[in-house]
Amino acid sequence: MTMKYPSLDRLLESIGSVFDAYSVVLFCRNSAGTFDLTTSFSLGDSIRKGTKIEQGQGLVGWILKNNSPLVVEKFDEKNTFLGYYGAEQDEQIKVFVGCPLPGGRGALCMDSKKTYAFTSKDQRLLSLFAVVVAAIIEDVGEGGVSSREQALYRVLQQVYALREAHPKWTDFLNRYLALLAGASGYEYAFLVVSDEWGNNYLLEGSNKPFMPENVSARQSFSTGSGLLGWVFKKNQSVFFGDGKSELGRTPLFGRDIPGPVLNTLMAFPLKVHTRCRGVLVFGDRESRVISAEIKDFANMAADYLALFLENLYLRNKVRRFAPPSVTDPGDAPDFDNSDYHP
Repeated sequence: MTMKYPSLDRLLESIGSVFDAYSVVLFCRNSAGTFDLTTSFSLGDSIRKGTKIEQGQGLVGWILKNNSPLVVEKFDEKNTFLGYYGAEQDEQIKVFVGCPLPGGRGALCMDSKKTYAFTSKDQRLLSLFAVVVAAIIEDVGEGGVSSREQALYRVLQQVYALREAHPKWTDFLNRYLALLAGASGYEYAFLVVSDEWGNNYLLEGSNKPFMPENVSARQSFSTGSGLLGWVFKKNQSVFFGDGKSELGRTPLFGRDIPGPVLNTLMAFPLKVHTRCRGVLVFGDRESRVISAEIKDFANMAADYLALFLENLYLRNKVRRFAPPSVTDPGDAPDFDNSDYHP
């Protein structure tokens, strides 16, 4: 009998929303060694409930057998078998991507009717979702997820639903940063973004004000100085949080530039169209130990924002260069980015 995981139903729905997927499916190993369709989300009604797949059977079976991710961009319905729509599938699927769950527990997969719908970054983010799914399954199997982990899962679900609930960029960002600060327990969660040339950056938003009054709201800072400038230049994450060391002497924005004195910090570079265009920061004035669960949560939240900004960037680029004759209301993005600055 297949074990039920109610918390995963909403998670798969959120994944479908994040990636604009047609269907998202989760297969988990059963006691017989085959794999059951544990839960799914789809915009259609053709997924066969109770589907079982063996290793090597169809695209999902290939992932299960080889324990490797798979992306299929040129889809041939006559010769390619997904395994969860049935032999008579007529869904006009164009793209498929899937990742194995850690420990050989199963596979998390999604598809789309849109050509070239998924990128390599999408596959990487899906693999992070696969880690979360495996953690939920393991914890439930051991008797229940801890209250702390349950809270983080719920916040991630809220984060993934923000785009539709808050179409204005400013509203979205304010809600996003407030959720991250509240879930992590850190005093600050803020976003800095670079200018068009990558020479300077500015504070785009924070869960609460922290700059002195003599610093203007849109003041720019050089990417050639300060800890955050280093993250922009090197495109690498920075972590300070062993509960002992003090970060306060290291300037965030540059020498002689006032700012909060943070002794615990996580800074994640956000790559948009091959370049670091922003840095998501979690910080606290107290010296704290960064737990593995908080680090994983923050990393997933940062990857989601980077994916979101890249999609927004590409949409804006298409609209900017498209002739007026081919741009109609139906082509407009469903996210109102009129006040988006990066």
